[in-house]
Amino acid sequence: MEKTLIVPAITHEESQRRRRAVEEARAANFRQGYRHDAVLEEANERFIRGLISLDHLRKEMRQAVLNNR
Repeated sequence: MEKTLIVPAITHEESQRRRRAVEEARAANFRQGYRHDAVLEEANERFIRGLISLDHLRKEMRQAVLNNR
């Protein structure tokens, strides 16, 4: 059986940089009354792991906000 090696899309350092940025943004949002949204948190996690770009994250967040109006 052949094994597939999955190579991370980003480095560990980049992932940590993204995690810090997401956590800082989340803290600022909480101070402004943000309520937990599982869809947005899942998108944040995909961004941190390098599965989506910042542009894609922004688009998903905009769409989630528009859907919740």
